Amino acid sequence: MKRFFTAFSLECKKVFSSRGFWIFAIVIFVLCIIITASFRSIGELIEGMDDSAVSGGGSSLTPGEAADLYQAQLDEYLAAVESGQTERKLSDTQETYLRNMIAICRYCEEKGIDMNKLVTFGSIGSLNMSAGDYVMTMSQVVFAFVAIMAIVLAAKNFSGEIDDGTMRMQLTRPIKRGALLSAKYSATFVASMTMGIVFTVFFMVVGALFFDGASYDVLLVDAYQNVAIINTYTAILLLILFNAVLVAAVIQFTMFAGTFVNKTGALAIPLVLYLFADTVAAFLYNTGLPFVGLFTNLKWTSALTPAGAPIRGMSIYTMMAVTLVWFAGMMTVNHLAFEKRDLK
Repeated sequence: MKRFFTAFSLECKKVFSSRGFWIFAIVIFVLCIIITASFRSIGELIEGMDDSAVSGGGSSLTPGEAADLYQAQLDEYLAAVESGQTERKLSDTQETYLRNMIAICRYCEEKGIDMNKLVTFGSIGSLNMSAGDYVMTMSQVVFAFVAIMAIVLAAKNFSGEIDDGTMRMQLTRPIKRGALLSAKYSATFVASMTMGIVFTVFFMVVGALFFDGASYDVLLVDAYQNVAIINTYTAILLLILFNAVLVAAVIQFTMFAGTFVNKTGALAIPLVLYLFADTVAAFLYNTGLPFVGLFTNLKWTSALTPAGAPIRGMSIYTMMAVTLVWFAGMMTVNHLAFEKRDLK
């Protein structure tokens, strides 16, 4: 254990002092400033508009009236499906959306909640952004770049060191291969999550200074249309949690690929798959094709949105348990593959 922590501290020092880490930090910072400036510009353009036109709901209907309206739309939609006017395979997303909105409206009616003060988890919310909306939006943006950074760092510090012989030199020290692999994995994960969390805290400061200080509540809707409302900053913590799972997964897969291919392949394969999966998820989510729930959850954060779970009724806790089992299995395979790798 002592040797692991020694190796871990050395790997952390290496990652945090690497040029790639700081290049990513600068690029993310510049992009965040540009995006923040664009939000502020939009806010100035709509400053003279009626607030209800740009807030969460923007409707003069009461929650009960809105629920009746959505119910009528759902009845009409299902009738169209039943008569064959609409293909069933394209209706799943629309039906889920309408059922969720009915559940949300009924919940707000029962609790006496102003729907204009709500946003859906994972969405930007309104153009007239609250500080909480801004932090949630920017955190999602930055963690997308952090995941890419994690892939680059993992490829460089693992397969790159196998290619140039550095790994073989490191193993001349009294440390087992598994401990060295774990140290490199842990250091890359810590560096990536540190950047994501530091920027999230930065967003909180910027949001408090330049955006509406009010923290709009956030809607959570499960696969059974059960509605819950949590504080924006609780949602941000959940967002960080799910992105931690994503970052852990991409680092793991990058190192696994690096056991079998060179640095170029270890970088390209996970990066292409990550971007492809995110593109497919966005496409399926917007087109409502079959199994949309399964693929949209490749984004992880959408597990808490009205898109629902990949299997109807599956709880978020079940999803986390399945993910942890998969993670442990892959980590074991990764260690076994690295033990068999010929570094000569």
